[in-house]
Amino acid sequence: MEAPGCHGDKRLSVEVVPDEESAGIEEIVRIGTRLQDKRAENDASQDGKVLRGVHAKSHGCVRAEFTIREDIAEDLRVGLFACPGKTHEAWIRFSNAAVLREDDLKAGKDGIRQNGSRGMAIKVMDVDGEMLSQDNGGHNQDFLLINTPMFAFANVRDYLRLEKILDRDPLGADPTAYFLPAVLASLGPEVDGEDSAITQKRQFLQDMVARDPLLSGLSAQDLKGTIASAKVAAAIAQKTVRNPMEVQYFGAAPFLFGPGRVMKFSVAPREPVEQEPFDTITSDIPAPDYLQDAVRNTMQGDTILEYDFMVQTRNEGEDGLNIEDATTIWEGELAGYIPVATISVHAPQTPHGAVEAEHCERLAFNPWHSLSAHRPLGGINRLRKPVYFSSASHRGADGY
Repeated sequence: MEAPGCHGDKRLSVEVVPDEESAGIEEIVRIGTRLQDKRAENDASQDGKVLRGVHAKSHGCVRAEFTIREDIAEDLRVGLFACPGKTHEAWIRFSNAAVLREDDLKAGKDGIRQNGSRGMAIKVMDVDGEMLSQDNGGHNQDFLLINTPMFAFANVRDYLRLEKILDRDPLGADPTAYFLPAVLASLGPEVDGEDSAITQKRQFLQDMVARDPLLSGLSAQDLKGTIASAKVAAAIAQKTVRNPMEVQYFGAAPFLFGPGRVMKFSVAPREPVEQEPFDTITSDIPAPDYLQDAVRNTMQGDTILEYDFMVQTRNEGEDGLNIEDATTIWEGELAGYIPVATISVHAPQTPHGAVEAEHCERLAFNPWHSLSAHRPLGGINRLRKPVYFSSASHRGADGY
């Protein structure tokens, strides 16, 4: 395994690295390891086992084929996509983005169960070309996706504040305080004749924020990032997923696409199924592990599920790339994806058998398991490099 910092550090002109970022990343790595240990010790469901720092709960891993489209346009034949018709074996892991193995619809402080962020991680095996870092000695390309087109945190500075807040919680899992400045900002300034309950809530939040050294004195940029995070979290809460194999996922952050170009990528099922909100949600309906059940049931059939792997690209000099703000999307992004490969998942499979589940847990996914042609870009991706290596190493995963 190459050291995390040895390859692929040449910057594009669109990358702007804050002076304090490196120190912030180092601190996040230290806190992340501490949080993994804290959860192993204090979360009874882990039974003392150290898990992934994020995306701890798997809904199952499945074998797949990743085939470059025969009709891929000439200008998209870059890196992994250089050879039309070529097929690679692949693994896909479906997960919750949460840090604990908890209810798929975790209840908030109000007791109401709500949707969370969902993940899809793809490991394309035995790729050709110069690698940024090898995966357990192998040349594998990892793509990590979530079910929203933007991340919940803009940059390293915001994520460090989140990690410090999580570190104050016995389970290392409660982010509530991070969002308080955004809630306070949403109330606006006091106006004549406003409801007394609003006035009291504002004063309560002002007092809480003022007493908290991690929240008081936020810069305008910090507050902007916190408000953006709150908006993404609200969007996630509205996004029902009944079956994680039936929905679209997004890479969210930007990546290199050969010299001077930037890409974003997405994966969508060829036959998407509308994910209607649940008519009834009680304490046990749907079941706490209903997404795992959905994967199990899907893979008991006798069918082939097909997905389009899609990209869209921008030139390095274009306006609006927002490389350093992962809470944003490009103008026209959602309508601009072009299919470049087909992912095929053949059923039946047994993703929850003992051997399969153990293999799934030992896999390590990292966006820096990548060809140089697809180098991750921006602060969140620069953060993911050492954080994911550290998380995988600390839990004894393969291929970190």
